[in-house]
Amino acid sequence: MLLEGKVAVITGGASGLGEGIAQAMARAGAQVVVSDLNHERAEQVAYRLHEETGRQSLALAADVRRKDHCAQLVAQSLSEMGAIDILVCAAGVGGFSHRPDSDAPLTLENISLEDWDLTIDVNLKGVFLCNQAIAAYFRQQTGGRIINISSIAGRKGADWLPHYSASKAGVIVLTQSVALQLAPFDVTVNTLCPGIIRTAMWDVGAKVLGQAHPAFKGMSPDEVFQAMVRQMIPLGRPQSADDIGHMAVFLASDKASEITGQAINIDGGACFN
Repeated sequence: MLLEGKVAVITGGASGLGEGIAQAMARAGAQVVVSDLNHERAEQVAYRLHEETGRQSLALAADVRRKDHCAQLVAQSLSEMGAIDILVCAAGVGGFSHRPDSDAPLTLENISLEDWDLTIDVNLKGVFLCNQAIAAYFRQQTGGRIINISSIAGRKGADWLPHYSASKAGVIVLTQSVALQLAPFDVTVNTLCPGIIRTAMWDVGAKVLGQAHPAFKGMSPDEVFQAMVRQMIPLGRPQSADDIGHMAVFLASDKASEITGQAINIDGGACFN
């Protein structure tokens, strides 16, 4: 029970990696605030966590692109839970949101301004706004853990997702800067870089790759996923939300008190930087 007595706020906690991290932290003893744009889904996850673990849980709606929503998320979490010890910024989009039915080539020219703005706003600005919203409280508390979710796509640009890669690379460098600012207040700030994980968001991406990327043309989403695993992961297997959750629990615990400003790959060896 590494997180016994701790309170964790998790954005994007209603599905995918965020949900997996919420589950891992509740099982490790934390009380969990599940925040998501989809409030109904967040309520379902929070209810299930309470039923499975007996831990107090709370569902809050928030759009991480909005500064007022991020500030309200922190304020309401404090009001309802009494404290915040951990912030996990897992809300994100895959960059494929406006292309699921298109077979246009995945080129720089075909990235719309709408695609770019949505991806940067959620994946990078959303992390910034949530880090900003919690900073004053963690300074005053003299302690805290921030875990931002990036991707191995932030380590090396992907030809089919330049805007996504840019957003995730930005998270890594932003994390380093925030870690330097908050280190004097005993706040650690780290980034997790997941590898290839089968989520609903990934399935949308796999469909697009099968339609439009020359290397995967004509493949089904399942075939694309398996091909990516074979080509990219030396260990030969995909990662899971549980894998990310286990590392998040460790970073949030007292055992990781000397780790800050780091970007940690959980990718089966896909990246070595």
